[in-house]
Amino acid sequence: MPLTDHQELAAESRGGARLVSAAAGSGKTKVLVERLMRYVDRGADIDQFLVITYTRAAAAELRSRILSALGERIAADPMNRRLRRQTELCCRASIGTIDSICGRFLRENTHLAGISPDYRVIEPDRSDEICARVLDKLLEELYETIEEDAGVRALVDSFGSGDNDDKLSALVLRLYKSLQSHADPDAWLAEQRERLTDAWNDAGDTPWGQYLLSRTRSQAQYWAERIEELRLRLDEPDRDAKIKKAYTNNLDFAGDAARDMARAAALGWDKARLACPGSFPRRGIYKGDDPLAQRIIAVWTGFKDTAAKWQELFANDSDALLRDLAVNTPAVDALLALTQKLGAAFAAEKKRQGVCDFSDQEHLVLKLLTDSSNGLAAALSSRYTEVLVDEYQDVNACQDALFRLLSDNGRKLFMVGDVKQSIYRFRLADPTIFLKKYETWPDIETAEPCEEPGRILLRENFRSRPEVLESANHVFRNIMSRELGELEYDEAAALRPGPGRDFPEGGGAPTEFCILTPPDSGNDEDEAENDERPDKVLHEARYIASRIRRMVDERTPVTEDKTLRPCTYGDFAILLRSNKAVTPRYRAALAEQGIPSVSQQGGGFFRSTEITSLLALLGVIDNPHQDVPLIAVLRSPLFGFTPDELSAIRAADRNSDYYTALCLRAKEDEHCAAFLAELESYREIAPDLSIEALLARICDKAGVFALLAAMPDGAARRENVCQLIEFARQFEQDGYRGVFRFIRWMKQLDEHGKEPRTGALESRNAVQIISIHHSKGLEYPIVFLADTAHKINLQDRNSDVLIHPSLGIGGRVIDSSRGISYPTIALRAISAKLTQESLSEEMRVLYVAMTRPKDRLIITATWKTPEKTLDALRDDLTAPIAPQLLEKSASLSRWIALAALLPDSPIKMRIIPASGESASETAPPEIEPAEPGESAALSEALTWEYPYRWAEELPSKITASALEGTDADPDAQSIAPEAQRRRLFRRPVFGAKDAPLTGTARGIAVHTVLQFIDYSCVSTPEQVRGEIERLKNAEHITPAQAAAVEPKAICKLFASSIGQRILHADEVWRELRFSLLTGAETVFDAPAGEEVLLQGVADCCIREGDALTVVDYKTDYVTAKTLAVRASEYAPQVRAYAAALTRLLGKPVREGVLFFLRTGESVSIDCRAKK
Repeated sequence: MPLTDHQELAAESRGGARLVSAAAGSGKTKVLVERLMRYVDRGADIDQFLVITYTRAAAAELRSRILSALGERIAADPMNRRLRRQTELCCRASIGTIDSICGRFLRENTHLAGISPDYRVIEPDRSDEICARVLDKLLEELYETIEEDAGVRALVDSFGSGDNDDKLSALVLRLYKSLQSHADPDAWLAEQRERLTDAWNDAGDTPWGQYLLSRTRSQAQYWAERIEELRLRLDEPDRDAKIKKAYTNNLDFAGDAARDMARAAALGWDKARLACPGSFPRRGIYKGDDPLAQRIIAVWTGFKDTAAKWQELFANDSDALLRDLAVNTPAVDALLALTQKLGAAFAAEKKRQGVCDFSDQEHLVLKLLTDSSNGLAAALSSRYTEVLVDEYQDVNACQDALFRLLSDNGRKLFMVGDVKQSIYRFRLADPTIFLKKYETWPDIETAEPCEEPGRILLRENFRSRPEVLESANHVFRNIMSRELGELEYDEAAALRPGPGRDFPEGGGAPTEFCILTPPDSGNDEDEAENDERPDKVLHEARYIASRIRRMVDERTPVTEDKTLRPCTYGDFAILLRSNKAVTPRYRAALAEQGIPSVSQQGGGFFRSTEITSLLALLGVIDNPHQDVPLIAVLRSPLFGFTPDELSAIRAADRNSDYYTALCLRAKEDEHCAAFLAELESYREIAPDLSIEALLARICDKAGVFALLAAMPDGAARRENVCQLIEFARQFEQDGYRGVFRFIRWMKQLDEHGKEPRTGALESRNAVQIISIHHSKGLEYPIVFLADTAHKINLQDRNSDVLIHPSLGIGGRVIDSSRGISYPTIALRAISAKLTQESLSEEMRVLYVAMTRPKDRLIITATWKTPEKTLDALRDDLTAPIAPQLLEKSASLSRWIALAALLPDSPIKMRIIPASGESASETAPPEIEPAEPGESAALSEALTWEYPYRWAEELPSKITASALEGTDADPDAQSIAPEAQRRRLFRRPVFGAKDAPLTGTARGIAVHTVLQFIDYSCVSTPEQVRGEIERLKNAEHITPAQAAAVEPKAICKLFASSIGQRILHADEVWRELRFSLLTGAETVFDAPAGEEVLLQGVADCCIREGDALTVVDYKTDYVTAKTLAVRASEYAPQVRAYAAALTRLLGKPVREGVLFFLRTGESVSIDCRAKK
């Protein structure tokens, strides 16, 4: 097919930077290849171009297409030696991802970058481990300065969690990672620290206040326009006088309030605060049937809700907000400084180890290119005739800076993308980079050379039928805007049928929007709409499965090569927003109908029985002393141990690991003996075989394929096993060895969502179940867009600390004296901005989904009360749909419904009752009236309440540690301390040695040392180090735990008054365990008569004469401000210890002592029994 005029322009235009905005299905890859071929036709070599793609698969496909285009030219001119040479050059041309390109440049210039020539690129997980360890060390050093550094104290108070530093660590790591998309992370940190010193006269002058005021003004203008429209309609001559009387004053009040707020928001914070509407007059009452009344009520209610949010936003005046920012400044400054130190220390550690991660490569290359003294930017830029970037909408600032420097400051840059398909912001992509060029660069009208940058629009779609394009255009013309969507969906953005793309008649159909009612639907409120219960998901999945089965049975036509053919299962795709949790239910529903299916993403592969069983077996072959994998293997279909058999194995030896118990049981159980013999045979051959060969041997000996053939969906399971063997082959081809490393690699693939996606799976005649993100770039004849009632997840916007590229950092103000915290103006603004950006991204996700089908699009959602929900949406409806309404209706299904309700909508909306599409109307059964006197008795019986309901809330057992604070934990665990459980079922040391210890793990290490340390060796740090080494050699603690214990803290304990009392006590008990029944009233606010089982472990108890003192060690970070708060939270726990030990030892506990090891602070708790 010849190029269109716009494609021709994109392939031919020369002279300056070009941005090609290529809509879905517009043939952008074809344009990229044609542009390269035209350069080749004019004498250029293919290796004179740098082509950057988003994925390795895209790079391989592009290289393949270039070779095909060269092949066509060679076929037309077989004697052309230069063309034949291009095929050779293509194989080594610079076509790849930004990671591979930067890696190659860096290898060529390691001497300039100051890194080892043989550096290794590490995976993200390994990089995260190193970074976490570096941060742990920095935090330990930081805490040494906590007393003299007010900034550090503010940092811990504001961003820490009290009992450990996990929350602070997570925040620093999150901030550090987010900075890697910036061209210069240190410059961003410096800019934010400088911003903290700015002096503002009004909160509205701050960047956060400016954003919030602008947003408020936009909201007020929206409501003013809505109210004015209703006011004009209310004044229509033929309008009922009663409705005018009921609502005129209400609308006048609301209109004035909205206009006042819009004006005031432009004048400053305190002006807006004064204009914020407070109390509202009572809404009028109208009992007529004018439909305008419902719209007035909806607008009145909506405006009141918005005004309530304004009241909360403007609760404090400008001075108070600026004071809050000043209070938070030391903490934020310390956070930024710590993050900057982490960047430097992390870089130094990676350099010491001779490793780099992917972001390092980008930043190191960027640093080299920005150094004018080495001339590298000019040299590399001159190497390339042009730099071509695919999927440009998904780049970040660092990558964009690289592209500019490699292309003669952008003059030789050709960018292709579609900002409407930018859906990777969570991977730090920045769509605003594309948008700035799109909105400011002029259109290129001719192919004449032009040195000025310009844009070219590819709007023609060659993928989808007009019915699909019409529905997509209708939805996005009405919901996508600059305010929500970050782009105006105008004629330049709209999709058009491609010229020459003729579809045969009879294969298309209007887009359907099917709203299902769940089986248990009653008259409940609509809040259950977004409920993700399994029965609702399965109900929707079964509806889709039945539709697919019916369409195949009815031979519904689809298009192939401009003709029609009956559809098959392989023509269908089910797109899900997030399919990890729901995919199994969709596969089950399809299997019920006898429909084969494959899942490309979301846990289908790694969660399948056959894969989990084989990976567990590999783990046991590598190390049989792993209880969880061993039990998983035994109970798998491969070996089929029953629960009774598993229990008998455990009973054979209750104190050892499960493998030891299995060996004992095998002496008298043939099943166990047979398993051990087979396992031993695998372990003997494993060192001499590749993993691929080992898996093949297991499959042969265990009859895996025969077993799978007898299971449901056996063919798909067999393909999963074949794919696992292929993974093993790929793993070893990359130079890796070892069963343990292979299992770890597979775990990383699972965690990063990298499920197999092979031609074998795609070529099957099976329904594809795939996430919308993974469907990008793909197409299917018939698409079901499912589970659209799934509520958009904005939970992370409620975090105590938020980060934004332009608005910086926002946190909460901690008022320790009152025990409260509240958001700063910065946190409010960043939360609102991130919410707006998230909803914009969700809108683009919907665009990607709606542009995947070629022939038909069917959208499904499950709502509790469809009719009621649609009526409520109609009352708020405007055309185009206001962003404020879309923000309130935060689910894809409601956005689609709003567009479908508009006049002239091409979307066919249907409500499907729970009983199915052919549900019949049935009369309700008659109910006989009750006999006289029965009603009263029935009412009494139905309203009877259990008099001891308070007892239902009591747990049967409680651990003393669960009494921290005022409420008991009803899910308290057993008495066995965490350290003891970890000795029984701990992860093998060789698997955990690289992982940094958590705060809890460090606490366990310290408690273990204090349990076993020799009290005669605690005077100096050297003595304590010797004891720690002794305990490590005795395997009481691991090397990582030994490194986590600070000898100075132990010395500080025994130098304190309570430490001296421990050393000189008449008797000392360490790690004293107890388990006893006690009255519930001693632990809870409950009447006498009930008992609970109280369990716990007291760290230390000493006897001095006839009195006992219980000592509880804490590893929390506390300051002077938080010491009393933390002590009061731990007091119930200490008193529980005291009550238990008084009964256990027969002597009164008079005192409890909390000792905070990291700071050396102690607090005495009165534990004397109350009279």
